Amino acid sequence: MSATTKTMLKRLCALPAVTRGPKTIALGAALAFSTAAWSADPTLNALGQSGGLVIPYGFVLPTGTVEAQYNNYIDPRYRNVATGSQVYWGAVGLLPYVEVSGGLANYPGDVHAPFSGADHFVLRHLMGDLKVEVPQFFQYQPAIAFGMTDVGGQTHFFRSKYGVVSQELGPATLTLGYGQGDRLDGLFGGAELSVWHTGLSLLAEDDSKTPYAGVRYHSPEIRWLADASIVGTVMRSMRSTDGVTPRTSVSIAIQIPLGKRFDAPRCHSGLCDESTAAPIDVNANANANADAGQAETPHTRMLTGLPPILASTTPASPLDTTPINYVPELASPGLLVAEDAATAGTSASPSLPDALDANALDMIKQRLIAAGLERVRVGVAGRDLIVEYENHRYNQNEADALGIVLGVASSSAPRDIQRIRVIIKKADQPLGEVSVDRDAYARFMAGGPASAAGATLTMSMHPTYNSSAVAWSGNESPHGLSRIQILPVTRYLYGTEYGNFDYSVGANVQGFVPLWRGAELYASVIAPLFNSENLDKGHVYSDYRLRGGLASAALAQSFWIVPGVFNVAAIGKFDFDYVGVENETTAFVPGRPDVVRLLLAGLHHEPGNDTVPTEKNAVLTYRWVEPDWNVWVEAGVARYVGGDKGPLVTFTRWFDDVSFSVHAEHSGLGSFVGATVSFPLTPRQGMKPGITQLYGDESFGLDFRTRAGSTNYLPGNAAENVTFAYGAQQYLLNQGRFSGEYFSTQLYRMRDAYLRYAQPAEGAHEPGGPSPAASVSETVRLRCAPGTADDPRHETADQEPSSVNYALPFPGENE
Repeated sequence: MSATTKTMLKRLCALPAVTRGPKTIALGAALAFSTAAWSADPTLNALGQSGGLVIPYGFVLPTGTVEAQYNNYIDPRYRNVATGSQVYWGAVGLLPYVEVSGGLANYPGDVHAPFSGADHFVLRHLMGDLKVEVPQFFQYQPAIAFGMTDVGGQTHFFRSKYGVVSQELGPATLTLGYGQGDRLDGLFGGAELSVWHTGLSLLAEDDSKTPYAGVRYHSPEIRWLADASIVGTVMRSMRSTDGVTPRTSVSIAIQIPLGKRFDAPRCHSGLCDESTAAPIDVNANANANADAGQAETPHTRMLTGLPPILASTTPASPLDTTPINYVPELASPGLLVAEDAATAGTSASPSLPDALDANALDMIKQRLIAAGLERVRVGVAGRDLIVEYENHRYNQNEADALGIVLGVASSSAPRDIQRIRVIIKKADQPLGEVSVDRDAYARFMAGGPASAAGATLTMSMHPTYNSSAVAWSGNESPHGLSRIQILPVTRYLYGTEYGNFDYSVGANVQGFVPLWRGAELYASVIAPLFNSENLDKGHVYSDYRLRGGLASAALAQSFWIVPGVFNVAAIGKFDFDYVGVENETTAFVPGRPDVVRLLLAGLHHEPGNDTVPTEKNAVLTYRWVEPDWNVWVEAGVARYVGGDKGPLVTFTRWFDDVSFSVHAEHSGLGSFVGATVSFPLTPRQGMKPGITQLYGDESFGLDFRTRAGSTNYLPGNAAENVTFAYGAQQYLLNQGRFSGEYFSTQLYRMRDAYLRYAQPAEGAHEPGGPSPAASVSETVRLRCAPGTADDPRHETADQEPSSVNYALPFPGENE
């Protein structure tokens, strides 16, 4: 069901019963002729493009939607010689109107093997597809797309170029297109009919050579499986083609929408869940009481959601709202007072006794320690609250830890604090300072819009405060003594003459021991677990099998060369057989989230091991970042490990904590293209630090690479770079997402992290804090101008302004 249809149904349900009848008839008529009412969701065809059975449609996969598919379809051109089929596809809606897919087709057959011991196959072929949809410029424009299949490579079996138009008419989708090439060559078309909203659809089409008919089932979203959907298709060719008898084939796919966990529709009520209810109108109860003839009392408005505390119809600036002055919880438990602009300008906030300030700071510190953060220190400089912390518990994204700190600080800081400044540390090394206006962030935490808080959020790559000028509350909290990270490690080959897919899988156990500021002792041990037969000892790919033992042991030291230029150097043993230095320098571009990166590696074989060559690697790149699009493009030049030199470029798109990259490298040994997907293999909230701490991989990556413009042969060190054992991006800089612009796009996630992991339980009594009864709710007093609609009692001009009390729950209390 389309989003428009869902909205129409919700509005219908909200209507009074007396008016629902006529409007139901009108809605039914609208749905009957709606062009997207019950149309099928986009999914891949057997040849890797979003479409029907074998033909593409005029639309692409939605942005952020990922689909993996397996099918056993055999192209009629090869059906007389192929004895079977295994086809694997992966696709993603990489950008709006852009779909990228890649796959492997394997057709075994009773044919001569190309080499001794090789498989017998008709074709074993890697391929990539690209489709671009034309944006909609007018209301009744059909979906129009252009695409290419089997892009690149010297060999091709399915290469085509095409243009296609699709039109949705109620439950039917009609498609007509024209293609040129190996697979689509001529006029093609088809129709798909959705069976109401059961998920079933019936398909019939002709690819200009063979007619097909089939049935497809697209399941609803499965909540416990990351909102994934299962898609199954059965199809059959309807007549013989070139003497080939009709054949039935099946496909099974899983489709996962990414990048939706922390968007505004899911997070309007505080916690980012599946709720789609609209924010609660603060005037709804008042209007209902007025209609019923009831007088409103100060306690008749109970807000069960998180609407904005105040709203301005014509704000002059992001902060053009009535300021909130906080009272420390110990001095006045649970009180939050908001005065109008005239009153606020004539009365200053009273100063607090030092003892109460110290208690408030100590409460912030204890709450952050309880949340699992390390090296916590809280202090005050003027009217700024300073919080230092280090995070190794929330390893999917530093935004979670930052959200916890800002949430606790904004709710518990002394009332005269105007700005919160948070220092992010790793290995006791300050990496960045995030600053936000306290009132603006508090409004956002209470359900207000994110724009005001985001407009005040800034970040510098070097702390700007003088630590000796800060009045600290106590000493720095303890930190974990060690960390152990367990992650999978893989080697794999695909689409070779000897195997469809060969692999070696093991476990990489990494240890970290913090030493002095910026220094950590790092070690990595690899334990091979299992592999395919071709990687067994003495077999054709035995050299690719994972090697067990101590892979790396190094001392890593991070430091700031100058403000804005960060350096990480590691010296020790690397990649089993080498000793040397790996150095990564990151220069943050002023005024931009961009970075310049320089990676240098000089590795010499260990004494007595002359069988491996010396490795030298240098890479210089500029990374252009657009946080609002979750996109970056990194380009530069490299002196590769094998001594060849040339340019490289990588395009990366993030969907929450999952990234997709398309990359290309060129050198004297050839041109290479590939795609990488990375995703976290560790919980959002992991184990609390202590003597030791276990966790998983922050960003596990799978890379698929092939040679462009020639046969798919990859020399072992062609256009290859060293993979740094202790990478700054991986362990220190949040996988490269480390800027004020990035964190300002993560405010909903940050609020969600606070509500899930650091908000006091309802009725809980914190040591030294307010009593449970006083902690249940905060009280907001709003002064309404007399005689305005904002005044619930609609006072006349000769009356004094009134005060109305609202019981406002803590954020998320009634979730």
